[in-house]
Amino acid sequence: MKCNDRPLGQRLALKLQYIWRLAIPFWRFRDAGRGTVEQRIANYRHNRSQRKILPFYVGKWVGIAACMFQIMRLFSGMMASTATESANHLTVTLLCMSAGIGFAFSCVVLALLTSSYVFLSCVKK
Repeated sequence: MKCNDRPLGQRLALKLQYIWRLAIPFWRFRDAGRGTVEQRIANYRHNRSQRKILPFYVGKWVGIAACMFQIMRLFSGMMASTATESANHLTVTLLCMSAGIGFAFSCVVLALLTSSYVFLSCVKK
């Protein structure tokens, strides 16, 4: 079945899943907290072998955070130059807030990726 034969909703869901997998590497890891002891040990070993991809994703998210921070600075400067009562001020304020939320989200993802890498590199079970 070709991609064009699928319904629009399914094609959109596949594209979003592809973008999500480009941004977040956690789909490659296994849950090492469930199962029998042998399964948990095997899953932890698998996760340790996959840790080498995490610095690449950390680099991606550092770039995303830097871009969000610069966009937030740009809109913040535009907020200072527009009149408070104008509709442009409200639009710029909402865009600045959105960029700030994106920056905060990227910082949280960076913390998760970094702590996961440190844990998988330093803790040997």
